[in-house]
Amino acid sequence: MTYKLGSQDSFFDEIAQKILKLAKNKRFYIEAVKTLDGIAASAILYQTLIEQGAKVIIRFSRASSKASQIPSSDYKIGIGVKLEGADLLLGTDNGINPAKFGYEGLFNGSLSVMAQLLREKISPFPANTYHAALIGAFSSFQDSEEDRSLKGLNEIVLEKAVLSKLIVEEEKLELPFGDLLPLQDSIALSYDPYFKGITGNQKVAESVISSAGIQPVKEGRFITLRDLKPDELEMIEKALERYSTTKILRRKSYSRSHTDESSFDYNLRDMMFMLEPLVVKNELTRVFNALVNPKKEFNTELFYESVEETSNLISIFNTIINTRERFVDEGFIRRIVGTGMINLSQLQFIYKWIYRWDDSKNKIILAETNEGPEEVFIALEKDPISINNAAQLVEKYNGRVLQQTPFIIIYVNVIKAGLLYEDMRKIIAGVP
Repeated sequence: MTYKLGSQDSFFDEIAQKILKLAKNKRFYIEAVKTLDGIAASAILYQTLIEQGAKVIIRFSRASSKASQIPSSDYKIGIGVKLEGADLLLGTDNGINPAKFGYEGLFNGSLSVMAQLLREKISPFPANTYHAALIGAFSSFQDSEEDRSLKGLNEIVLEKAVLSKLIVEEEKLELPFGDLLPLQDSIALSYDPYFKGITGNQKVAESVISSAGIQPVKEGRFITLRDLKPDELEMIEKALERYSTTKILRRKSYSRSHTDESSFDYNLRDMMFMLEPLVVKNELTRVFNALVNPKKEFNTELFYESVEETSNLISIFNTIINTRERFVDEGFIRRIVGTGMINLSQLQFIYKWIYRWDDSKNKIILAETNEGPEEVFIALEKDPISINNAAQLVEKYNGRVLQQTPFIIIYVNVIKAGLLYEDMRKIIAGVP
C-alpha cells in the first residue's frame, strides 16, 4: 500500500498544533500504562517534547491517577490510562480511538504508533524513533494477521520506516535472541514461537539440532541462527515445525539499517525480547532509557539479565501449560497454586503470550501470587467470562476487579477463591 491517514490526518494535525503552541518552556506530565507499548509511546513523546524545549515528567501506572497526585503542569497526557484531567488520552475510550476516526476495521494502532504519528507532525527528525514505535506494535500483538504483518496505523508507520531506509525488511525464521545466543539456547528459550516439549529444555533442543544433521559447534564456537546456511535453516525449520504452536515459522523481520549512525546489531524483535523481561521486573526506567538511547543502553548487562529472566518466565510457562483442566472442547482453566513465585507482572506476561499462540477459547488462569493473601484470576473480556459476568461473581465473594485490556484481573481472598473458581467452571461448561 501507499501510506495515507485519510480523515485521521486532520485529527493528528489538530493535536500536534495544540502541543506546538504550548511546548516551548512549558511543563508536560505524561502517565503511561506499564507495558512495553506504553513505555515506547512515552519515550517517543518525551523525545518529541524535549526537542521543542518542553520540560517533561513521566510516570508509569496501571490505574488512573487523581488530580491531587499529578505534579503541576501545563499539559497532561495519558497513554493507555484514564488520567483524570488529561488534555490528551491515547488509546482510551475518550481519546484517540477507532470510533473517533470512523475506521473501526482499519485502525489497529498501538500506543507507540499513535505517538509516532503525532511526532511526525511536530518533530523535524521523526525517523529516529521508528524502532520504538514498531517494538511497541509487536509487543502489543498488532502483528496479528496470519502472516504476522501489521495493518492499519501500524502498517502506515512501518511503510514510512522501510521507505526511509532506516528500517530493513526481510523474511526469515526468528527466535528470541536467535542472532545472539547459541542455537540450542535460543530454541530452548523460545516462547514466540513456543515449541511443545522443547521450550525450556536445552538437551531436547540439542537433540533436535542433531536430528536435523547440523553440527552445533563450528570453528570452535557454538553456532547461532544467523550462522545457518539456507539449506541448514530449512532443515531446522522442518525439525521444529511439528513442535510449534505457530502455523508459520518464517515471518517478516525488521532491523535497523547499518547506514544509520545510531545502529546496532539487533533486530527489532530481539530488542523486544530483551525489554519485556525488564518490564516484568518493573525496571521501567531502564526500558525507557533503552528506547530513548538504544545504542548506549542495549549492552551486555541488559542482554544477560533479560536472558536470565526469560529462562525464569519459561519455567513458569511450562508449569502453567502442563497443569490445565479442560472442561469443554474449547475452554479450560489453568490453576497454579502454592508456588509463591508468581507476581502479577509475570502472570500478565505469561498470559499474554499464551493468548498469542493458544487458539483455545475461554482461557482463565487462577494463581496464588506473592502480592498478598489473595488469588488472582485473569480472563479475556471478549470471552464468555466477560467483565459483567466476572463483576457479578466477584461481588458475591467480596473480591475486586481490575480491567487491564485485554485482560480482566480478579483479586479474591484465598479462602473464597475455590468457590469463585467453581462458579467460573460452571459458566465455561454452560452449567446454569
